[in-house]
Amino acid sequence: MVEKINEMDVDSSQNSTFSKRRRTGLVSSNINDDINVAHDAEHPAVSVVSDVTALKDVPKWQEVTEATLGGIVAVRASQPISFDTDYVTCFNATGFIIDAERGIILTNRHVVGAGPFVGEAIMYDHEEVEVRGIYRDPIHDFGFLQFDPSRVKYMKMVEIPLAPEHARVGIDVRIIGNDAGEKLSILAGSVSRIDRNAPDYGTYTYNDFNTFYIQSASNLSGGSSGSPVIDIHGRAVALQAGGRTNEATNFFLPLDRVKRAYEFIKEGKTVPRGTVQVKFTYSPFDDVRRLGLPEETEAMVRRIRPGGIGMLVAVTVLPDGPGSVAGLEEGDVLVSINGEVVTHFVTLEGMLDDNVGSELKLVVNRGGTDIEVDVLVEDMHEVTPSQMVTYGDTVVNNLSYQLANSFNRPVCGVYAANAGTLLAPVFDHVGILIESIDSKPVNNIEEFVEVMKAIPDRLYVNVVFYYIHDKSAKHTVLTQVLRQWNSLKIYTRNDKTGLWDCKKIPDYPKPREIAPTDVRFPTMEGDVPPGVAALVRSIVRVRCYMPVTTEGNYDSEWSSYGVVVDTDRGLVIVSRRTVQVSLCELSLMVADSVFIPAKLLFLHPTHNIAIIQYDPKHLGTTEIYAAPLSEKPLKQGDETRMVTQSRFGGPVCIKTVVSGVAPVAIRESAEPRWRCINTEVIHLESQSVKSHGFGLLSDENGSVQGLYMSCMKEDNKDMKIAINICDIMPAVAPLQKGLNPTLRCLNIEVEARPFIIARVAGLSDKRLQELQQGMSSTALVFRVKKVENLSTAYNVLKELDYIISINGKLMRELFDLNIQYTEQGLEIVVLRDKQELTMHVDTMDYDRGVNKIVLWSGATFQAPHKAVLQQTRTVPSGVYCTNVANGSPASQYSLEACNWITHVNGEKISDIDSFERAVRACADGTYVRIKTDVFEIRKVYSVKTCYHYWPTQTLVRDDSELSGWRHAGTKA
Repeated sequence: MVEKINEMDVDSSQNSTFSKRRRTGLVSSNINDDINVAHDAEHPAVSVVSDVTALKDVPKWQEVTEATLGGIVAVRASQPISFDTDYVTCFNATGFIIDAERGIILTNRHVVGAGPFVGEAIMYDHEEVEVRGIYRDPIHDFGFLQFDPSRVKYMKMVEIPLAPEHARVGIDVRIIGNDAGEKLSILAGSVSRIDRNAPDYGTYTYNDFNTFYIQSASNLSGGSSGSPVIDIHGRAVALQAGGRTNEATNFFLPLDRVKRAYEFIKEGKTVPRGTVQVKFTYSPFDDVRRLGLPEETEAMVRRIRPGGIGMLVAVTVLPDGPGSVAGLEEGDVLVSINGEVVTHFVTLEGMLDDNVGSELKLVVNRGGTDIEVDVLVEDMHEVTPSQMVTYGDTVVNNLSYQLANSFNRPVCGVYAANAGTLLAPVFDHVGILIESIDSKPVNNIEEFVEVMKAIPDRLYVNVVFYYIHDKSAKHTVLTQVLRQWNSLKIYTRNDKTGLWDCKKIPDYPKPREIAPTDVRFPTMEGDVPPGVAALVRSIVRVRCYMPVTTEGNYDSEWSSYGVVVDTDRGLVIVSRRTVQVSLCELSLMVADSVFIPAKLLFLHPTHNIAIIQYDPKHLGTTEIYAAPLSEKPLKQGDETRMVTQSRFGGPVCIKTVVSGVAPVAIRESAEPRWRCINTEVIHLESQSVKSHGFGLLSDENGSVQGLYMSCMKEDNKDMKIAINICDIMPAVAPLQKGLNPTLRCLNIEVEARPFIIARVAGLSDKRLQELQQGMSSTALVFRVKKVENLSTAYNVLKELDYIISINGKLMRELFDLNIQYTEQGLEIVVLRDKQELTMHVDTMDYDRGVNKIVLWSGATFQAPHKAVLQQTRTVPSGVYCTNVANGSPASQYSLEACNWITHVNGEKISDIDSFERAVRACADGTYVRIKTDVFEIRKVYSVKTCYHYWPTQTLVRDDSELSGWRHAGTKA
């Protein structure tokens, strides 16, 4: 843990997108925080002695460190499910053995984590053993892992003794651990303070409190979390926890409460932890005097605690907690508990932990007046959640004491540890507390389950929520319950097995029958021709939910407008920015009044359109309108009207002029995903159209000549383009006749180049004159940019071929490529190496794309999709890894997306079926060798399966399903 945004001492280098804990703030540099505080009777004063300054100690340090190495372990682990303040990730950290007989390792709480933990410990001699979390403290940064000692066969394990009493100012120490991901690193430091307040790592993350921290001058980086802080006698005097990244300062956790907890753990008992839900801070006497502490009280405290220079002050009293109920307030200075003067955290924590369920008599000073209160000590484990509920990738748990303390909120409510599907439309996913679902309150996860399991499948419901930092502002989001992709599960922590036991809620109401609904569209105001005004009734909003990351797509949900082009068959054209892949759930919102389901019919392989279908009977007598389509292309100088929706929700009509028509040019993404290619786009003169994401380009009679829609750019960015209707009619016309499109494809990408480039490449004057006769407003020649691998054109056409003619017709514009849709073969004249060649190229049937997906160990595997085949020169196998989920075994063992899978455990993989058979034969908890190939660079990864959290699943196309896909088997 490091006090800097997105950094900590856990090394998350295996997963650069997400860190194990998010850090959103730095420790304040309050002048009083930098005072080296002396010690009182509770922490006796000691002399300041620097061991490392003596040269005679160098051999001693060498002897001590060598003797310690057998007790240090490197921790390689993952958090597979988000929980409370912890987020899914993979990481490296450190721990050390404190009980070799029982196999108990001490490390940090932020390593063990509040949620599910899967990991291994690597011994000094590189023996590897599985470890499980057996305890994580509710608030302090320590936890225990356990392993089976019999699994360590070759190395003599070393127990490192805990010696909190030997942590002293001035001693030199060694931090031995897995620093910066290195297997072993030994770093020196010296203790400068032993009584600083707990560091603040920011909001929405784990923060320790109600304890002192030890400060040291040393420089550590990621992976050192959980390292022992060793003195010259080989004793662990503290536990490495965090630090500042901008200076050589580190923070160690004292071991007083750690040692106590271990005594309970080794006896198999529950560790008693008490709280009154009050956060204290240690303030020097000059601060508490300003709070009104009387001189006689200060004198009494100094007499009883002669080494002390401060007292404990309440800084956070949680509403409705025991402290608040008893009457404690922020700013109260703690004087005594049950008659004993208490000025240090160790004494305070001891009294709370030893009196769970009992009352304590506290004396506090408030503004100069002593106040006596009786406070009931609550069990801290009761306000620390050990259960969570998942709905798909949404994760909720009861609000924890840890997080409630950060925002001074009552410890109650349902906290979204991961917003996921349920809250996907929400822009800011962090810090959400859910108040109600479908108008039913949810105060805890039990109520959440009861409400969710009663909601019929496919129903849209309202979710009311607020952010923990601002309860006064409530928000709502409209979400659809989809059971096929989002099952409801309850996870409960089991410290005996180290797993979170999972219970799936199997029963739920089936979808309600959709009754026909009559709705009315808004009308367009102003002087607009009737045909143009009617187009308002053809515009609908399309919502697309993509439950699985496939084909390089990383969006889970997208929404935009589409246009109805056939009311008898319910056909709607929408952009491929909205419907990116075939595995999706679709619905239409008509007139902003009603949702109806829809189904994907067609994804265009090159143009920015998808065609979906709804059932017309669901709209009753609604006066929905089929936009008439015109195959007359828009050209430079043409006037047009763009009918769209304003940002305020009403229809608008914008008059504009076509400034030009030119081929689109979209660069390839680093991770291959669909691109719009071989398309001429319409450029519009009016700047006002650019503020809209959708529009119909119409003539004065209301015939639609073009569509203005969002389109994907490289690396998941957006752009807006307009295309002519004539370019997409080969796909639309058959569907309007009740037929499936039977497009054939050449499977190439062409790019427009100036004639001068072609002339240098050998274009003759005769050809130049022929091409320039009757050409469009854009003087360009077309060159082959990419030939799709595995296509019939791949071994015929080559990159940089200039296309002169197709089937005897000169190619002057991209529209001339449309002949490919209907012809079995094409005679293409190309210019190559300054020579004209005539090639016969067979076209191929339209490929519907991927038809099977295998999810294994958190990675997504499929046959290579078009974007991959466009960008690769070699196809090593028929299996492509398109995504690796954070926190998964695939991520933990460094398997990467965009890899081809060639072998599994030595077995050659040819296609997705052989891959599925191979991985389904792999047992749980075993290492599986995955051989990959990318750009002829071959690697072998060993991935350890964990079917409890990451079961193997197969999804296959099934046109009988509304989504077009179904589950075909799960191995858990």
